[in-house]
Amino acid sequence: MNHIAPQLRTLLIVIAAVVAAGFAVTPASAQFGGRANFGAAFQPDIMQRDVTLMTSSLALEEWQRPIVEALLQDYMSSFNTGVEALKDRMKVASEDAVRINSTNMSANGDAVLERIMAPLNAWRTEKQQMLEKFMSDLKSQLGPQQLERWSAFERALRRERMLPDGDISGESIDLLAVLTRMQLTPAEQEAVKQPVAAYEVLLDDALVSRVTEITKLEPELSDAMRAMNFERGADVQDKIMVARVAVRSANDLGIELIAAALGDRGDEFHVRALEAGYPDVFRPHPVMILMQQAYALPSLTPDQTAQIDALMTEFSVACNDANMKIYEAVRTDQPKAPRKRVQTMADRKSGAAGSAPNTPQGANSSDPVVKARVDRESMGAPFRDRLLAILTDAQRSELPGGVKVDTNESRKDEGPKKGAKPDRTPKLSSSEEVETKSPDTGLSNAKTRPVKGMSPAGPATKPE
Repeated sequence: MNHIAPQLRTLLIVIAAVVAAGFAVTPASAQFGGRANFGAAFQPDIMQRDVTLMTSSLALEEWQRPIVEALLQDYMSSFNTGVEALKDRMKVASEDAVRINSTNMSANGDAVLERIMAPLNAWRTEKQQMLEKFMSDLKSQLGPQQLERWSAFERALRRERMLPDGDISGESIDLLAVLTRMQLTPAEQEAVKQPVAAYEVLLDDALVSRVTEITKLEPELSDAMRAMNFERGADVQDKIMVARVAVRSANDLGIELIAAALGDRGDEFHVRALEAGYPDVFRPHPVMILMQQAYALPSLTPDQTAQIDALMTEFSVACNDANMKIYEAVRTDQPKAPRKRVQTMADRKSGAAGSAPNTPQGANSSDPVVKARVDRESMGAPFRDRLLAILTDAQRSELPGGVKVDTNESRKDEGPKKGAKPDRTPKLSSSEEVETKSPDTGLSNAKTRPVKGMSPAGPATKPE
């Protein structure tokens, strides 16, 4: 292995992982900072869970379900047999590559790589044929009315398979799941029927285009990997990112269309959708959680309750503004991430200063997302101190966990006393989060006072 070219050695390592586990990331994609669909070759296109989707989308009769189950069993048997054969072929091909390189130092690297990848390329064609056969057999079992649902079923199946394969925030939002969690009334369901149908078509077009673009560009990624051409690899990843942003844009439009159709509940849907698509942005602020815990204290006086209520409303607005700044920074910065990672790899390969894995990255301080997150966390400190000023010492000790809470002022005024033992009492700081999230929205279960159209963690205004 010592004489094998670095890029070939990388691929052989990946193949070893494939043979052992049955899946892996794309070698070229991983080499150049992004994601593609190498691992998809080792995943079935139809799974047992899809039977439920078939039943609902196609309105299958009871007698048809056993037939569908049998078709699926035949498909899975053929698929598993094919995967095992592929792993054997790739193992043999990788062993041959090692042997060729050890006996012929002048062997053409491209030819060796092509020999290794040939089984995978052949399998992709075979796998597609398996899917087409299953779909054809399924279609042959349907009646006229069920056939009218076929196009919608295909879109739903593609959405189920492709939507989770996102690489940027907002790309993998399941808006239909968001609607399901909202438990719409029959009237609301009727109101969103048309915009949902339009959204499904828009999203399907974007998902298909994304897969088509990634598949088309995979050879270019492989070529860039073989040549260790980082700039070319980054250019290809930029093209893939365009397809990913198009999926995100389809979701953006879907959010606006559906929210407009929901009337009074449009803001609620908008908030829930953003929370689902950007969970790292729209999440409870630790100071808001502390406020909620304080608000629930049974010892509060009416005046204290009113003060905390007003403070929570004020802080919700501040949180919303901070969240929207992170949101905009994430949407702008994330599509640039693959190219940045490629540049880091190139710098590391060339030995550029600051490129080592453990080298502190001074650039982080100028990263717009990092800066926005730091601003969000730090802006909570004065609100925290104002909250604690409302509470008595006894009430502070009543907070969950019985933690000792110090304000910024008390930390400044009370330095360590001479000869005193260090205080090891746990303290709740503004950076400590208490996870008490609702399964639906990811928000705290404690009582809140959100402003109109927003949750304590979510936006009050819609993004442009």
